[in-house]
Amino acid sequence: MPRGRRQDFIVDVSVIVTVVALGVVASGLLRSPESAVAESDSLVVSEPIEYPVDIPGCSEVEPPPSDDGELVMSSSIGGETPSYDNPDYPWLTSGKAGAMSAAVLAALPADVTVELAAPSQSLTFQPVDDLGGAAPEGFEPSTSATGTLARADSSAYASVDVRPSETGVPACVAGALDARTSNSDGTVVDTNDNWYEYGGKRTHFRTATAYHPDGTQVTANLTATESAEFPLEAQELARIATVQDLRVTMPAPAGSAAPRQDCYVSSGEFMSDETGTVADIQPESLAAANDALTAAWQAISNAPAVDRPIGSLVPGSYGSGVCTDLQVIGTRVGLNISVSGGAELPVPLDPYDPESAYGPVIETRTLPDGSVVESYDTDISNSFVSEDGTTQLTRSVTVTRPSGVQVSVRSTVDLDPTQYAPLVLPEPLSFEVLDAVAQAPIAQWP
Repeated sequence: MPRGRRQDFIVDVSVIVTVVALGVVASGLLRSPESAVAESDSLVVSEPIEYPVDIPGCSEVEPPPSDDGELVMSSSIGGETPSYDNPDYPWLTSGKAGAMSAAVLAALPADVTVELAAPSQSLTFQPVDDLGGAAPEGFEPSTSATGTLARADSSAYASVDVRPSETGVPACVAGALDARTSNSDGTVVDTNDNWYEYGGKRTHFRTATAYHPDGTQVTANLTATESAEFPLEAQELARIATVQDLRVTMPAPAGSAAPRQDCYVSSGEFMSDETGTVADIQPESLAAANDALTAAWQAISNAPAVDRPIGSLVPGSYGSGVCTDLQVIGTRVGLNISVSGGAELPVPLDPYDPESAYGPVIETRTLPDGSVVESYDTDISNSFVSEDGTTQLTRSVTVTRPSGVQVSVRSTVDLDPTQYAPLVLPEPLSFEVLDAVAQAPIAQWP
């Protein structure tokens, strides 16, 4: 690239501030290096921009924004709980989200892996955030998939954002892209490598943005903090952004399954001081736990058919525990299994303690090896009732080992809201089934 006038951008650290509780997003740009440095140490220095400059694939290149900064603030409070199959966003059904997630994983090179994490952090496309009437002007709803990719000695946080857009292909602007490619199917792809520094530490970005002919805009991004090495080359990242199955007008294949959702570990892990993190989970320990659950399930006579393998544990959304949610096929019966470590052996509750008068009665017994088994059953009087009026009955068995390993197995059944006062209530899975699974021989965790 020919050298020319260089413009240094210094961006205040409050460029993007997200306050989750209030749903407030503020963004600002400060382009006055001298005054900014004098006023605050919390500054982000970005890569210098050269102009004029030639950019491959661009017949004309516009100058970067002027040095006159501006502050743009927008805020939103509330919004609906995001979910798939939202009629306001008909382009993202649960099946479409599952098909898109599978397409991104299939587009990764064979030697690139997604690091172990909860489903929501394993390149699974999430529901569109529904801001309702609080959406700021120009807001384009999108779905995103995030996760950490690894290849050899390099790793990076990855995100893929998909949205229907009416903005079209933008002009080439210095600093916004390194190259532009026009594919034979009409897709235009911009690629860009960039960096910024904060507190002397540099963060590197690699981005590929594809403008599909149907109006779909796909932005695939890698963020690396340890080095400038990325697990994907720019062309490989661009190939992901151009996957046709990501287009919002491309229907999902018939029978596409909804993406797997995060599950939650039993509260026992949160009561200990040894919750750990997902980084503590060893793949071999996870495989051994899944094998133990599979063997325990196969030993149960007439075990019901479930919608996924019983040994399908994944990291929970918090700590070092793992879990899985299953559904008994053809019924309203669910099954949750979680495995965690660092739990203390429970002490039986005093039946005369007033605090024990509320909720289900927990029965406790001790196994020959010192493990403690807790079990309870909810009746209609202390059952859970959801916002839509659905009543849920619960049956649970938890085994806590002297080693601190805790296996919790919980079965639920939703009462049919269309039936008023049924003569016979449906039941969760039996205590015998839950007990057999909870006693699966998982000796250590993680």
